Amino acid sequence: MTIKAILFDLYGTLVNIRTDEGDPEVYRQLSRFLSYNHVFVEPEPLRRFYSEKIKAHIVKSREQYPDVDVLKVFSEIVHEYGTGKMEPRLPLYTARLYRSLTRRTFEPFPGVYGMLERLRDRYPLALVSDAQRCYTDPEIESLKLGWFFDHIFLSSDHGFRKPDPKYFNIALKALGVKPSEAVYVGDNAYRDLLGARKTGMRMVLVRSSEREYEGETPDAYIEEIASLEGVLEELDSPA
Repeated sequence: MTIKAILFDLYGTLVNIRTDEGDPEVYRQLSRFLSYNHVFVEPEPLRRFYSEKIKAHIVKSREQYPDVDVLKVFSEIVHEYGTGKMEPRLPLYTARLYRSLTRRTFEPFPGVYGMLERLRDRYPLALVSDAQRCYTDPEIESLKLGWFFDHIFLSSDHGFRKPDPKYFNIALKALGVKPSEAVYVGDNAYRDLLGARKTGMRMVLVRSSEREYEGETPDAYIEEIASLEGVLEELDSPA
């Protein structure tokens, strides 16, 4: 067996998600919620403050591929505009409300559960996703996906994201496998394909509008994640 572990992206690969962070109603509702918690900020200043803080965290980072922990941003919002005693977990509640207000589509792609259950019996599995811990933990739990994976890595915990090879290498080290012994499955030619190639892994690209990036191409391309098992059988066969 040439494959000893499989690593997955989450959003766009296993889970179909669409969000709209530009909807003004999101900030109206969030502003209203915060006012019940001694935090008074109008919708437009709230939107602007959030956007500016995200950019500021990115600019301050020394990483080549930086990521932000949005929980810290919501904590800054609460402390900037708060006027009284506040619930300690208010930044977390605010972040999760924001996510729920921006979500438009959220569901696993067809065939995900059966595919993961069968693969779990054969390989160690890990999630390596550009994602926010404060959002993704409850979303994984609500979809009952967590138990399939030996390890779950989210970029907000580390301050950097794909395609940085050191992000993938954290997962490979935890799984105890070499890059050549792992396959990464994702839907983004830049972050997933390029990142896997930079790390030295084989790669399966799913439903991407781009089939290559900077001359790099995947080992296999599939339109549906449910087709993954057949592709892995071919990749796992001795040359």
